[in-house]
Amino acid sequence: MSEYFPEPKQHFNRVIALHEEPDLNWEELSQMIPLLPRGWFELSRLPTEDRIEFTREFWLSKLPFISPNESYLEERLDTFFETLEEIEFFATQIKADQPFDVHMVYGLKEASGFFHGSPPASESAMATLYKQFAHVNLPPDYLAFLQIHDGFSKYTDTGILKSRDMARIFQHLQLLLSDEILVRPDGQGIDPSSIIPFYESFGLHCYQCFYADWYPQGEMGNIYFSEHDRTISNFLDRNHLEDNLAFSSFLGWLVFYLEDIWHN
Repeated sequence: MSEYFPEPKQHFNRVIALHEEPDLNWEELSQMIPLLPRGWFELSRLPTEDRIEFTREFWLSKLPFISPNESYLEERLDTFFETLEEIEFFATQIKADQPFDVHMVYGLKEASGFFHGSPPASESAMATLYKQFAHVNLPPDYLAFLQIHDGFSKYTDTGILKSRDMARIFQHLQLLLSDEILVRPDGQGIDPSSIIPFYESFGLHCYQCFYADWYPQGEMGNIYFSEHDRTISNFLDRNHLEDNLAFSSFLGWLVFYLEDIWHN
């Protein structure tokens, strides 16, 4: 059993390491684990180096690097895949009468940490998300990432929210800010409905949020919001955006999140 699930009996009724079970066939697994994507099953049959390379190619095929100015993002994404030692697949069942969840785990070299991905968003999940946030155009690179993982985190972080949780947390922030004025760094007021959380930092009540009134490169940018301080990152200082946790695109934030396992 991998170190990612070292003592399954304490937390799960059953854990199946799919990559360690070559005798399990697709027909059996798809019946037992309906959430398991066929592509994940196929990857789990391959050697580790092929799993990493094919997954990297899949990411690049899905994520829209649409301009020469964004080539550095692809380079930073390549660096992430170079740091991987393994990609593994697990099915977990908390109680005997409950369905299995499935997990894609990206293990970093020298046991320096790992990332965890949930299966891609279904068509119905995407349709629900569009309906819930019909007042904005969610960024295309974010929507593309949901076709890779609908929920993604590092180590024990909460991470990128599952699409099914976004509306609930959005409404939580709307209620939180209903009786006070949130202001930009230049003192202008912010409409709370323009702040759409897509990432949560575990235990800190801090979020990375799309900001519907900021389109720095033709796409909705994203900013950091602290529930405790009621502050957002300074997105007006264009020379220090990343230092301020303000990003002109979802991809810009994503590669930042991937680069250091200990970023929080």
